[in-house]
Amino acid sequence: MHRRHFPSLSILGLLLALAVQCGTPSSSNAETSWDIWPDVLYVPTPPEVVEEMLRLADVGPGDVVYDLGSGDGRIVISAARDRGARGVGVDIDPQLIRLSERNAQREGVADRVRFVEEDLFRIDFSEASVVTLYLLPDLNLRLRPKLFRQLRPGTRVVSHAFHMEDWRPDEEARIGRHDIYFWVIPANVSGRWSWHMPEQPEGEGVELELEQTFQQVSGFLRSASGVHGLSWAALRGDRLMLVFDEGVGADAKPVIFEGRLDGDQILGSFSREGSEPQPWQAVREAGSLRPLETGW
Repeated sequence: MHRRHFPSLSILGLLLALAVQCGTPSSSNAETSWDIWPDVLYVPTPPEVVEEMLRLADVGPGDVVYDLGSGDGRIVISAARDRGARGVGVDIDPQLIRLSERNAQREGVADRVRFVEEDLFRIDFSEASVVTLYLLPDLNLRLRPKLFRQLRPGTRVVSHAFHMEDWRPDEEARIGRHDIYFWVIPANVSGRWSWHMPEQPEGEGVELELEQTFQQVSGFLRSASGVHGLSWAALRGDRLMLVFDEGVGADAKPVIFEGRLDGDQILGSFSREGSEPQPWQAVREAGSLRPLETGW
């Protein structure tokens, strides 16, 4: 169950929106629903949507799940009870915090979850390996730069119902009428990279220029054989795959570079069609890193 902010709707609009999206609150929710609006409302996330959010994020025993706007605590409680994770729920309403703590006690996971009464824009969630959201689009966009500042590459982010505009999701799912969006925080691989290929004469190297918008990567490679445009790229957390074509037309053959970002190095392997992978290590030129555009 999650807090929902309605900063610009009238009281009538709030009631209509709530009625359309979730119907009349059940009696079990009565103690937490109506005494905190119109500034803050929360709407329950159905259990089947909670389950799909945790599935998309592949939550497991090694994860720390932060739910920003945690309502009655059901996501972090489910993550702990069903998947062995630890969890932290963040909500600004003290009544919801108390309700969440009682729910955690009842479900037997109070030793693996905790609930923090705090504004989600002030909380430090840098320890999270998974962040879950059920916020309106403007709040998602306001929160987006903080996600990139605080979270490590590879951290998973799942949003119920609302996307993040030009930060396109890595995956999407739909449960009934409910949309779910999933992202992985990407490493910053932008800049100018260089390395030496085994067959090259001493002193000759390869230069790779990469540009990046969120997890979308483009660029070109320059070597003694000429300039080769990037034909395909994939970035998932700190894992990068690049595909270039050697040759032209029917003679073109792909060269595949795969590696993991480690500071200003990429460590991995490369392979040509029909050949065994060989070690690959690229180094980023000092000063060539560009900041990622993350929004507001």
